[in-house]
This record gives sequence, C-alpha cells and structure tokens, in this order.
Amino acid sequence: MGSFLIMPRMLYKEKMFRAVGNDNLMIVTGVRRSGKSCIAERLEAELYRQFQDDVQIVRFNFEKINSARISADYLIGEYRTKRIEGKRCYILLDEITRVVDWERAVNEICAKPACKMILFSSNRRVISKNLTAVQENRYDVIQVFPLSLPEFICFQNFREITALDTPICEKRFIRFDERTYTVGDIYQIYITYGGLPILKPEYMDEERAWVIADGSYAAVVTRDILEQGSANGTKAITDPLLLRTIIMILAESIGDNISATWIGKRAAEYLHRPCATKTVESYLSAILNAHLFYVAERYDIREERFLQSMAKYYIVDAGLHNYITGVRAEDENRLLENKVFFELLRRGYQVCNGKRWQDEICLVASRNEEKAYIQVGEKNGDGGFEHLIAPLIRIPNNYPKIVITFDSESKISGDGTIMLNALDFLMGRSW
Repeated sequence: MGSFLIMPRMLYKEKMFRAVGNDNLMIVTGVRRSGKSCIAERLEAELYRQFQDDVQIVRFNFEKINSARISADYLIGEYRTKRIEGKRCYILLDEITRVVDWERAVNEICAKPACKMILFSSNRRVISKNLTAVQENRYDVIQVFPLSLPEFICFQNFREITALDTPICEKRFIRFDERTYTVGDIYQIYITYGGLPILKPEYMDEERAWVIADGSYAAVVTRDILEQGSANGTKAITDPLLLRTIIMILAESIGDNISATWIGKRAAEYLHRPCATKTVESYLSAILNAHLFYVAERYDIREERFLQSMAKYYIVDAGLHNYITGVRAEDENRLLENKVFFELLRRGYQVCNGKRWQDEICLVASRNEEKAYIQVGEKNGDGGFEHLIAPLIRIPNNYPKIVITFDSESKISGDGTIMLNALDFLMGRSW
C-alpha cells in the first residue's frame, strides 16, 4: 500500500478512469454532500479534455429538476433524440432513484452499443437487483467518503512550512490566520468539525460549522431516509422520532458490538413505548442505505465465519457525530476507531470486527489475499498496551497484527506486533 498524494479527490479520479474504459455500469455512491457532484463535474471536464470531438456527454441532475414529472420513457426518448451516432456516449445521471421506474430506463440505455452509463447517488438503493448489469455482475461501484486527513489539509488551505521528508509528527503548517499547526492540531479540528467538503475554511468556527452540519443531517434524513424509506418494499420509515432515537443510539455506541434487539430496548427506554426488533431492522436498513452509518459485521476468527447477532456501526463523518451527540472528551477513542475504519474502506479493504474465544479484535481488514488484525487505542492506559496486544499475539497465524494509537511511534515490537502511530496511518502510511 503506497502513501496517498495530498491532492483532493485524486483517489476517486484514478478509480473512475480505471473503470470508465470498460462496458460496465458505473455506480458512484456516498453520503449526501460528500462531493459526488463535484467529482461528476470533474469527470465530465476530463472526458471532454481527453476525447474532445469524439465524445458525447449527456448529464441529468434529478435533484435540480422536477423528477416527479420525468418517466423512464422520457429518459429513453431523450437518449434516442440526442444520441449522435459515431461518438462514444457517456450518460451521467445524478440521483436517478428519484425517477419512477428508473431501472427500466437504465437497463434499456445500457444495452445500447458505445454507451457508458454512470450513476451518482446518495442512496445504496441505486445498486438495485432489478438492474440487468447488477444481475450479471457487470458493474463497478465507487464509494465516495468525506475527506481523508490529507484531503482535509488541502481543502482547508493548510500550507506545509517544513521539508517534505519531515516525519509526520514533526510537520508544521500555516494558513490564513498565520498560526502554526502540527498534524495533531489539524486532526483535532478534523475530528471536531468533520470532513464534508461543503465545510469551507472560512466556516471553521463552532456556530457556522453546526449550521452546516444541521443542514447536512437534515438533507440525509429527509431525502435519503424519510422520502426513500427502505428498499424492496419493506416497511416505510414513518416515525421521525424513532428514527432520530436510533441514530442517536448508534452515534453513542460507535465501537461497541450491538444488535437490533438491543437497540430496540434502548429506544423503548428513551421513548417509553415498545420498539419491535423487525421495525428497528427496517430503520437500520434505511440508515445504512443513506450512508449515514456503515456496518462492520462480527467475524469469528477461529471458526472463520460471520456471526449474525452482533455488529459495530460507524458514522460516516465525525462532524455529524458531534452534531448528534455534542462534542465529548470520552468519544475521542471511539472517533479514532471510526476514522481508522473509514481509512481502511478508502484503501479498498473489506472490514469486519473480530472475535476469537473471549478475545475482541477491533477490526479485521481483508483485501484480495491480504489480511490484517487491528487494535485501536487512543491513549496508553495504566496497563500499557497489554490489553491491546495480548489478543493479537494469541491469533495463531502470520497475518500482520497491528496496534494503532497516538501514544506510540511507528515500530515493530519484540513480539512482532506492529505499533503504528495513528497520525502516520491517517496520513497514508502502510504497516
């Protein structure tokens, strides 16, 4: 795994151009306001730059037009009318799931020769089983996340004033306020206000940041959960108070193994009324579809199988977490684990949480033939790192065993455990 360039959104540009040359359906999905529309604009500009007169690009943004008045037949007709024979055609559709019977239009247009369809959506419902490309496994999914720490540094106009080869923890930055910042200082800003690209440098104060977080949260809840409901005809999301309560419970429980039954019991305590497990499962499905939270399923390392009852839930952005729960010192370790989880996803790993006998492993990361067992600890407790290391060294295989923490420099310990400084990792270092 190589280090990431500190250049905004380069990762997505590279992924998209690897996929843009094949005939698969491309699906770009991620939480609302994570930057998908800007990525679409850059892709459109780059396609014109590379292919010039040999390309035709058709783009619809169904957030900006009255999608209720648009049908599948209308889209198919527009394609037939505007299609220019002899040119490679790229069709970019933003929030296509707002159109009635949209799968039929996508299926028909995707079947046309020399036509590449790219769907941008803030809801996982776009990966529909009714799409022919999904049924035949002829599709590529690119997940867009809020800014990584290097991207955040770039977007917030921090300028490095030390040499490029300076160790991460010794780097110094300045920006418009002319203060000097360490990477640790910037991380604290990042973990407080979050990494949504909509948060501009001039808005980095508490009052304006929470106004933006409020708008982002409301957009996700209203457009991608309450309006869209759950997929596949399951129970619609009709109780905003229950929804808010479940989201609060998830935000307070980051890093904990929890179940829908447990969430229902907690919600019943808050609301003073019963909450059926099936209802909670339906609401969880809608929350996950909207990319507000991601799930790490529980994995039995010894038996090499997934367990159904428990899972961990991680929130897509720290700023949204702090908006929901308030900024709390006791959440620092949870938010670090949260950031490590999303950094692993950003690098292309599948991530679950591990169990072996009574031992708990924070994260198990897999990618192709790679696997790593990862413990995350924000601070060194009275017992040192023994409580983190001991479960790792009891795993009887040779996959990397890693402890990510702020309290250690990056090194390999005597027992072979890799101690990785959290800032080094979040800035792109591998193990």
